[in-house]
Amino acid sequence: MKEQEHKREIEKLWSDKLTAYRTQREQEWEQKRQEQQQEKIYQEAVTEYKNQLLAEHAALLSEYNPKAAS
Repeated sequence: MKEQEHKREIEKLWSDKLTAYRTQREQEWEQKRQEQQQEKIYQEAVTEYKNQLLAEHAALLSEYNPKAAS
């Protein structure tokens, strides 16, 4: 009787531990996904600003490097 009770207790502890592990992993994946999404947004903004600067200063750039203005 005590052995069965002990076994159930151990199984419950393992189950609780597994649930906690899965929850933690899920949170880590969600955090990583959010970080990747923020990095993508940042890179898009940088690229857009770079293109804007190139368009604004194309005439000046063409004097020094004709390939840069095209």
